Amino acid sequence: MKTKSISINKILFFIFSIVLLSGCDREETLQPRTVFETENESTNELDLYLKKEFRDPYGCDVIYKFVDRYIDPTKIATPPKVDVVKPIAELIKKAWITPYNKASNQGEGFLKTYFPAEIVILGSGLDNGDGTVTLGIADAGVRVTLTEANKYTADNKEWILRTFRTLHHEFAHIVDQNFNFDVEAFYNISSTDYTSPGTWTTLIPRGKREDSVEAIENAIIRGMVTPYATSAVGEDFAEIIARIVTTDPAVFTATYLTPEDCDGKGQRCLDLNKGRARLQKKYDATVKYMKEDVGIDILKLRDEFLKSIN
Repeated sequence: MKTKSISINKILFFIFSIVLLSGCDREETLQPRTVFETENESTNELDLYLKKEFRDPYGCDVIYKFVDRYIDPTKIATPPKVDVVKPIAELIKKAWITPYNKASNQGEGFLKTYFPAEIVILGSGLDNGDGTVTLGIADAGVRVTLTEANKYTADNKEWILRTFRTLHHEFAHIVDQNFNFDVEAFYNISSTDYTSPGTWTTLIPRGKREDSVEAIENAIIRGMVTPYATSAVGEDFAEIIARIVTTDPAVFTATYLTPEDCDGKGQRCLDLNKGRARLQKKYDATVKYMKEDVGIDILKLRDEFLKSIN
C-alpha cells in the first residue's frame, strides 16, 4: 500500500508539474507585446499605412488587434471597427503629432524620442465597476491606450475633443516621467484640497456630468480644472495640460483664471475666486515648465491643436 501510494503521488506530481508549466507558458504569452514581434508583417493597406506613418518615423506600433492582451484581465473591452482605425490614426497625426512638432524647439526630434512605443485603440471604454469609465491609460511612458473608438465619426466634435483631451492628458504623464517637474511645489498650491483615493466622483452632483458647470466649479474651488484633477497631484498636472491645450484661450481664461465680481453673490463666488488664484499659479508654473524644461511652447501647441480640429 505504501509503495502504491508513493507511485500514485509521483504520477500526480508529474501531471501537476506539466499543468503548472503549461499554465506559466500561457501566462507569459498573454503579456503585452507588439503584434509585429511574432507574426509576419501584414501587407494590407491599413497596416502598411500605420507602419509608414507611425512605426517607421516614431517607432510606434498602432495596435487595434488582439485587444485582450492590452487590457486589465478583470475588464472587458470591445475591439475597434476596422473602418475607424485609419481616420483616427490620421487625426492623431493631425491633432497630436503635428502640433507637438511645431511647438517643440527640437521640431520632430522631440516626438521621435518621447513618442510612446505603442498606441492601443479599443472600441469601447473600460468599465471600472464603480460608475466610472476609463477613457485612456498611459503605461510606464511606453504605451497610450485610447478607448471608445467606435463612437468616432468625422462630425462628432464632442468625441474628438474628449478623446484628444484624454490623449494630451496621457502624454502629459509621459512628459512628467521624463523631465524634472517640481511636483512638490505644484502639490503645495492645493495640498489640502486633493480628494482621498476613489472619492473624486463625489464632486460631480447627482445627475450631472463630469464636465457640467457645477462639477467644474467644485473643482475650481479646490484650485483644479476638473473633478478628476483632484484625485492626485499627477492627475492635476495632466488635467491642466490637457485643458490648456484643448480649450479656446478666451474660454479657459474666463472659466479658470479671471476673478468674478462677487458683490452680493455670497461665499461660493469668493471660494471660486480663491480657487482661480491658485489655478493662475499652476497655469504659470505649467507654461514655464513646458517651455524651459521640456522645450515645448504649450501656448503654440494649443493654437496648433485648435487649428487642426477646426
